[in-house]
Amino acid sequence: MNKGFTLIEVLVALAIVAIIGVMSFAGLITTVKNNDITISRIDLMSKIVMADEILKRDLLHALDRIPRDERGESYGHSFYGLNPRFEGDLLAFSVHTGNNLTSKNGTIRFIRYTYEDESLKRIESNFVDKTEDTKEREQVLLKGVKNISIRFNQGNQWVEDWPLTEWTSNNGLPQVAEISYEVEGLGNVVRRYMLSFGDSL
Repeated sequence: MNKGFTLIEVLVALAIVAIIGVMSFAGLITTVKNNDITISRIDLMSKIVMADEILKRDLLHALDRIPRDERGESYGHSFYGLNPRFEGDLLAFSVHTGNNLTSKNGTIRFIRYTYEDESLKRIESNFVDKTEDTKEREQVLLKGVKNISIRFNQGNQWVEDWPLTEWTSNNGLPQVAEISYEVEGLGNVVRRYMLSFGDSL
């Protein structure tokens, strides 16, 4: 004759099922958290790649063209990096943006890269020379950026700012720009960019 389960056996079985359920739920939470971390890391990497491509494009198309301010006075140099004239800017230079010669905005723009509140920003002026009609468009490329630094190579010599000689004629463009920074959750990033119109190596 078959006997039914005792109360103790039922309670033990329920306890085992509960433990298995808790372990499964904990495993699910861990999986979800890991998935969130992976998605966040992929998103961060994609933003770094995008910022890298924009920097590469701008610097590759940098021009040895001296801009003018709103009074029509020359800036003196075509490329500035960590220079007091553009306080707070990492880079400031003219760039060729396309082949449309009939564009009312022109094909040469003035670009500035700034670092503010742990954010790397790109600011583009619609005209290379400042006028009362000049407008700027700001784009945040990266957030959570720390310890950013930049240096330039010219004639196999690295320098920390540009131009090399402030009070002389236009120094032109450096050959290479190196930018390094730390990104929260990723670590240190170091990138080097060639400038196509820089002096030959």
